[in-house]
Amino acid sequence: MKTSTVSLLCAASLLAACASTPDTAPAVAASGVQNEACNAAELKGQLAEAELACKQALDSAVKAGAKDELLSQRQYNLGRIKRLLGKHVEAETLYKQALATEEAALPRSDARIGRRLVELASALSAQGKWQEGSAYLERSLPLLHKMSDTSRTYSAEVLRQYARQLQGAEQAALGKRFMETAATLK
Repeated sequence: MKTSTVSLLCAASLLAACASTPDTAPAVAASGVQNEACNAAELKGQLAEAELACKQALDSAVKAGAKDELLSQRQYNLGRIKRLLGKHVEAETLYKQALATEEAALPRSDARIGRRLVELASALSAQGKWQEGSAYLERSLPLLHKMSDTSRTYSAEVLRQYARQLQGAEQAALGKRFMETAATLK
């Protein structure tokens, strides 16, 4: 009698736990659809629409308690759209979030971390924060070779931009290193 009562209580507890666990699949699926809408709008040059869709994709991923890799990608995507819209302070915040999320993710992706560092440096340069941005860009240097061709091409341009800015300044040696690295990324 005691065994069946205990078994019944365990079964009831399991059912209650299952009933209280939210199904996150719809929110993750919605995030994917919204992310596709963001990408499509960006390709059409409709950045305001892309911004809204990317924001919804990020919100859905957060609501779903998505894994770090997906959350980082949604933060990064929205940051990229914000940068394209000239909303550099908002882009900076999102890139910092995406970087922190990506660095905490398991497994870590050096390529994604590198890309987030470069994008963050780009958003900072647009605000005149060259000193802060150069620290992030310098951190990206050992990761650049792990990035896609497109990302390396973009990184080379950001490196050249920083190199020109740092010429003649106290960080001239770092600027020279950025220029040399950019030349190897072609």
